[in-house]
Amino acid sequence: SRYLVRADDTDRPLSALRIDSLAGRLDDRPVRIAELGALFTIPEARGRGHASALLGRALEEARQAGHDLAMLVASMPQSLYERAGFDPLPASETACRTAMPAPWPKEPAWLRSGDDPLARIPGLRRGGEDDLPAIAAIHAEETAQQRLRIDRDPAAWEFVLMKTGMPRGRGTDEDRFWVIERGGRVKAYVFLQAESPTLRWREHGALRDARVLLAELFWCALSVARRRRLERIEGWQMPEILTLGPLYPASQRSRKTDRPMLRSLDPALVAPVFANEEECRLWELDAL
Repeated sequence: SRYLVRADDTDRPLSALRIDSLAGRLDDRPVRIAELGALFTIPEARGRGHASALLGRALEEARQAGHDLAMLVASMPQSLYERAGFDPLPASETACRTAMPAPWPKEPAWLRSGDDPLARIPGLRRGGEDDLPAIAAIHAEETAQQRLRIDRDPAAWEFVLMKTGMPRGRGTDEDRFWVIERGGRVKAYVFLQAESPTLRWREHGALRDARVLLAELFWCALSVARRRRLERIEGWQMPEILTLGPLYPASQRSRKTDRPMLRSLDPALVAPVFANEEECRLWELDAL
């Protein structure tokens, strides 16, 4: 990461943002993506165009550095970014409550009785650094059909671990990284993050022939949330198996905040239009 800062005549910082350079693919063409984030202006300097000026400077520097696209997640009003040429991408979010007025009939008996999921879900364990090659392969399979995707090589996965504070080895007491291993192979994974009163479902993946294991990971997450007395589980993307049936009552809606936005930096590259979120999904771990 590198940071750009806009300062006044006394070198007092007024506004700042972060730039990361990512590798990706758009319609099977390799692209370099400038990911912009952490845009901030000090309160007493807001409304004076500092953020807009800094954003323009960042886009020009990214273009000169050879980036094809610029991407960000809009936590500020979208109008700021729309004026800079960004278009919103299709994006949704899913949420569910951790407690129901009455027991949900599909909920496992062990979960209702408060048992430890480690003792009840075969192959479930907390993940660690040595699981990265397996989950990298699963993630690559998950995103292979997207028209726009961010590629994660081993160094990118290491960066994800560093930014999220994920455990560096197995056997820790962390509840943030879970895998299901069967037949000597990791078949599914999930990354979680407790942000009271919510448990964030940050990313998941499963091999094509093991999608059913995502239900087991959801029950694990629900157990974690209840043990920590968290009220909801929320995520940009939760498993389809959750809402089919449904496995557990959940709501899905178009995302109003944290909306991913994209613009082209290459005059020869026409800004793509996506029909749905499945074509251009940005995972939470891509937007840290």
